[in-house]
Order: sequence, then structure tokens, then C-alpha cells
Amino acid sequence: MNILVTGISGLGRKKLYSKLDSKIKLYDLGQEIVETAKSRGLFYSERNILRANQPTLAALRAAAIERIMSETKNKQQNKTKINLISTHSVFMLQDGFRDGLDLVDVKAISPEIVITLIDGPQYIHDRLREHPGDYFHLSVESIIRWQEFEVFFSEHLARQGGAKFYVVPVNQPETLNALVLKQNKRVVYASYPMTYLDKKYHPNIRNFVSLLQKHFIVFDPASIESSHDLKDYYTAADHRAIANHTIVRDMDWFIRINSEMVIAYWPTIVFSSGMNDELRYAYDLGKETILVTERPADGKLPILSPFTTYKSKMFWSKKDLEDYLNLPEHLQQAYSIIQDEISDIIRLQKMLHETIDINDFRNRSTYLCQYKLPANEFTQIKGEIPGLADKIYETWRPLIDAAEKEI
Repeated sequence: MNILVTGISGLGRKKLYSKLDSKIKLYDLGQEIVETAKSRGLFYSERNILRANQPTLAALRAAAIERIMSETKNKQQNKTKINLISTHSVFMLQDGFRDGLDLVDVKAISPEIVITLIDGPQYIHDRLREHPGDYFHLSVESIIRWQEFEVFFSEHLARQGGAKFYVVPVNQPETLNALVLKQNKRVVYASYPMTYLDKKYHPNIRNFVSLLQKHFIVFDPASIESSHDLKDYYTAADHRAIANHTIVRDMDWFIRINSEMVIAYWPTIVFSSGMNDELRYAYDLGKETILVTERPADGKLPILSPFTTYKSKMFWSKKDLEDYLNLPEHLQQAYSIIQDEISDIIRLQKMLHETIDINDFRNRSTYLCQYKLPANEFTQIKGEIPGLADKIYETWRPLIDAAEKEI
């Protein structure tokens, strides 16, 4: 299996690639191009290879790809089944863009997956200031445009070549390995408040992301936060570009391109336009959305706007989400149905002056599942519903007791 990995200069790929799984064989296309040039008596190096005109570069690239593909097909040389070819899709020079790949190259490599690596533009800028090539001395704003075009063009090549496409931060080596090794997990985006969230909740966020990583391949926005380590010498244009780039990255790349679902965590009721917009965007794209909050210490459920809850499956604690994820898949929909019912019952307890009897709750859960599930699914799980109802009832008992005391 061939994997094509693209990305602009200044990403610090060596550190990431040092963490690749041992099953993965790495090929550096840029280095192969330089070696190909040297083998033909040309005076090109990493420093000046881009001085070559486009036809020369295209010919050298084709020859380098042919050499790599020949090695991957040689069983004695290629003992691994996973080949990762690392390169650029475009270069941003002082005199404009130059392609680093074309569709002919992609078809020659025939990748199953194309991945574009990204990083925060400020960190790329820091690395490029020490790069030997004069053509890499770019502003932060220019680096952002280059990185966005790298993703755009790489996605175009991947779609045209019939490959899956992902955008991966260099600070998430576990995600890169999981995608390349094709782990049998769904890909999710972790959404949560950032700007206005009190720091005391940050451990809750980390625990939430860790929980997701047990069950999914996770894209975490904190792995590439662009608002950190900004320099005093950045221009107003740099700051505007960074702000706009954050939206492009999280919404278009992490949600539209990468994720099958978005799971949001709201550890406390705090304003978060980003989390709300991300859930709405994913919902409009037809992707599964989940919102997880926490039952407050006073035993009362928070009052949430229907504009917040209508677009997501609700869970009222990380524990509830974990119980749901640990269930076999055939019981997960029933769990959601029963949990939604008990949360509604608790809200109405005081108003109706009623208590919740466990036997009645079991029966009600069975009726609801019969009503809301397809007949064949209900028949298969009917015998397991009472036990599931008991488990949910016990989880919610503190809130049930608190509500009954107010009746």
C-alpha cells in the first residue's frame, strides 16, 4: 500500500517521521530528486534545486518516482507493505507558485491515501527563517496562503486520483500512524470551548480527548492552536490571516475533509461560538454530531437552548458517553432513546409531582424502543432493554433523588 504525504517547507517533518510505526517505509521524494539529478551530472542540491525550470523538475521528479516505485515492487528490497512517499504538492517562490506534483505523478504512485501535513504558521515561519533557501523567507501571511493552497491542491490531486484525503497536524503522530495503518476506528473531531473557558476546566478537556482516543481516530484543535506564541513584529495582516486561517483549518479541513462525526464537550455552560458553529456546520454536512455536558453538583439539569440541542445527540456527562461507547453497537441507539427519556422525566418531575418507579421505567423504556426502533432491531434487543434501563436509572439516581426531594 502506498501513502502520499504532502506539506509545505518548515514543518519539521523529521521529528514526526521519527515516530512512524516500524511497519512504515519512508521515501523522501525531494531527496530522491536531488540524488537523481546528481546521478545525471547536474549541479543541483537541496539549496538550489528549485532553480531548475519546470520541464527539468518534472523529468527529474518522474525519474525519482519511477525509482521509488521500482523499489516498492521489489520484494527483496521492500519488506514492508506500507510505503510512505513524502513531498510537496506546490512550492511558493519569490516569483510565484511552482508545482511539486501533478496528476501524472499521483497516478504513478497510486496512493490509497493522501495526507497533507500542517502546523501553526508562526512555527513554520520560525523554522523557515533558518532554512538555507533564500526563496523561503516569507511573511506569516504568505505562509498561511501557501499552506492553504497546499491543502487545496493536494485534495484536488487526491480526488482526481481516487484516493482518500486527510489533513493532519505534525503534532499528532498517533493520528498519522492510525490513518496510515488503517485502524478500524471512526474519525472524529473533538470540539470544545477554548477562548472563554476557565483554566480550571482544562484537565476535564484533556480527559475528554483521552476518552475519545480510546474509541476513535481523533483530530484535536489544541494540537495546532494558532493564537499562541505570536511575535511582536507580526503585522496586522499577519494577525488577520491567522484568525481567518483558524476557521478554515477547523471547519473546512478538520470537519469537512477529515471527520465522520463531531463530538463536542461542554464542561460548564460558557459562551463558545466556535463549538456551536462547528456542530451546526457538521450537522448541515450530514455528519453525526454529539454534545456532552456535565450534570451540575446541585442535582439539577441545566436549561439548554433548543437551538443548541436540536442538532446533536445529547449526553449529560463524560461517564454517560463512555457507557454508550462501551456498549455493543446494536445497543447504542436504544441507550440514546432511554437516556433522552429519563432526562425529560427528571425535568417534569417537579411540575407533575411524580416519582420515577424503576419497574415503570423499565416498561416505559421497552415501549419507547419498540416505538422508535425498526421492528427487526427491536426484536433482536428486546430482552436486553430492561437491563440497559436499570443501568441508566442507577447512573441518574442522584438527580432522581434530588428531584424527588423537591416534590
